[in-house]
Amino acid sequence: MSGAKKKFDYKVARILHWVTAYLVATNLLSGWRLGAFPLSTKLSLVMLHSGIGTTIFFLMLFRWWWRQSHRLYASPGWWRKPSILIQWIFYPLLFIQVIIGVVQAAFIDYEVLAFGFINYSAIAPDNETLHSLFLQAHGLTAALLIVLIIIHVVGR
Repeated sequence: MSGAKKKFDYKVARILHWVTAYLVATNLLSGWRLGAFPLSTKLSLVMLHSGIGTTIFFLMLFRWWWRQSHRLYASPGWWRKPSILIQWIFYPLLFIQVIIGVVQAAFIDYEVLAFGFINYSAIAPDNETLHSLFLQAHGLTAALLIVLIIIHVVGR
């Protein structure tokens, strides 16, 4: 593979990284405040939050495919480099975070429409106990992501 092609592949990977990082930071920071708003405002913000979360999920799928198909960051001994190892922890954790968010939205007692048309709240009947359980899991996973992001940034 030519050097120019590899340079382009890494440039695309960097752009995907920073777009995803911005969206993740936006959702993590905004998610903590969702409960503080009146229901009318909260409904709009939850729709936005769920749409961004869905976008993160698909961006992560694309990033995973891009890295694998272009053989990026596959240097020997990559598992010994903490910053790269943490990056690989982010992938499953971000997928899990989005899935937990969708599941908790499935049990909520109001309509959650990602992008205004993906009805996550129609997946399952309202159930306050399950909603509360998955909401707590969503918050704990968010806290873990924040800690890993701090470690990742400090390690760079």
